[in-house]
Amino acid sequence: MAPHPHQSPSRDQKLDDDGADQRRGSASDPVGRFHVARQRGGRPIAVSAWRITTEDHAVAEAVGGLYGGVPQMLATGDEHHVVEVLTRRDHIPVLLGRGAVSLRMVMRGAGETIHVCDGTRFLELAGARGSLCNCPASLADRKAAAQAGRGPTPEVRIGFRLADLPELGVFSLVSTSWELAGELPALAAALDATAVPVVGVLRYELVEFTTRSGIAVSYRRPVVEIGKTQALAQDAVRLAA
Repeated sequence: MAPHPHQSPSRDQKLDDDGADQRRGSASDPVGRFHVARQRGGRPIAVSAWRITTEDHAVAEAVGGLYGGVPQMLATGDEHHVVEVLTRRDHIPVLLGRGAVSLRMVMRGAGETIHVCDGTRFLELAGARGSLCNCPASLADRKAAAQAGRGPTPEVRIGFRLADLPELGVFSLVSTSWELAGELPALAAALDATAVPVVGVLRYELVEFTTRSGIAVSYRRPVVEIGKTQALAQDAVRLAA
């Protein structure tokens, strides 16, 4: 019997959802957020292109005009008004500068955060900030510990402006992708070496492979590329017919 393809995002990452969002509380907060999934029945469901949420209707209209998609209000159950745009683009040109990317290792349990570190030292917990966290040195060992329930998972944060409309403000992406976490040091070093923001591509990549037991697996993950803007002219504009 032929293997049945299926989505398996948990193999590499937990899908981002609205629960990961932090409400805008100051002028320095992002004007919108990029997501790789949306909620359905309390569960994250992967989408085929970038999903953007914002509390600013003007921002929603602008990104919908740029990348396709009709702004729709989300039922959040509180006084905040969140607008969702399911775009038609899986490649979006962005501007990235120094300090645009960061990584924390986070472990949550019983409705609370019990571990936040940078891989070497604790970052937040009272009484532990600055002390050694004793996490494994390699990303592979950290992943193994997390999968066994004994360690934190990555929380990659990326801040950027849309290259097509930078005046809209700073957007953000929060991802738990282990692959993106592994690529972050090289990306951060490249950005730190630049004097001005560089044009990059925020890509929503489809990953497909077959397991040793013959099961076809597919999932999507975020990818950040710089120095490859030529690809935009070839295949980044993917508007639905």
